[in-house]
Amino acid sequence: MHGRRRAVVGLAVWAVTAACSGDGGRPAAVATTRGAATTAAEVATTTPGVGATSAAVTATPVTSSPPGTVEVAYRVERRVDDAATVGFEALVEQTLADPRGWTRAGFRLVRRDDAPYVIVLAEGSEVDRLCLPHDTYGEYSCQRSETVALNAERWREATPKWTGDLTAYRQMLVNHEFGHLLGQPHPRTQCPRAGRPAPLMAQQSTELDGCLPNPWPLGGEIAAAARHDRPLAPL
Repeated sequence: MHGRRRAVVGLAVWAVTAACSGDGGRPAAVATTRGAATTAAEVATTTPGVGATSAAVTATPVTSSPPGTVEVAYRVERRVDDAATVGFEALVEQTLADPRGWTRAGFRLVRRDDAPYVIVLAEGSEVDRLCLPHDTYGEYSCQRSETVALNAERWREATPKWTGDLTAYRQMLVNHEFGHLLGQPHPRTQCPRAGRPAPLMAQQSTELDGCLPNPWPLGGEIAAAARHDRPLAPL
């Protein structure tokens, strides 16, 4: 989730609840992967970073896909209608299929009209409702259960703390919140090394702490996700 630092405790409810109830939940959907190399040549804009995982509470729906991959189906809903948000659906699909993204961790992310997971672009008041009990203050975005809820105002303008361009912010927003859906939490350290790309799962909307803006998962984040030892968000 992208919220203020004061919201981290509230936003951690999902992770804490998942960790507390995950041990007794149904088995996770796990697939064998070929692993993920974390060399500097993987993606020119990334460096090894913090990679951690958190437990969730239910098994996840996956469909047939090549050996070594987990296929996750999603659909896209644009609940706003203005010029600045035109192209939302296409950019979401392009971002999630990009070889610099979560596909490197053995996920095949497929857009499908009947998918159980949904990525919604909506105004702040609706995002607040979709994100409860998390606090998004009419300004930020979240992942909750089967829903990734993206704040339309952030999509239009990014935030003052973001020092990259708007397209990169939008890619980061999609990858970050979908990363939560894939079981990836915020890192323990917002900026492990000043002057290097921030971990994707850091809260880059509110603070970069000396790191560079980054819309793609770092090598360590890919390695953590590629283990496929955590389930997706519960439905």
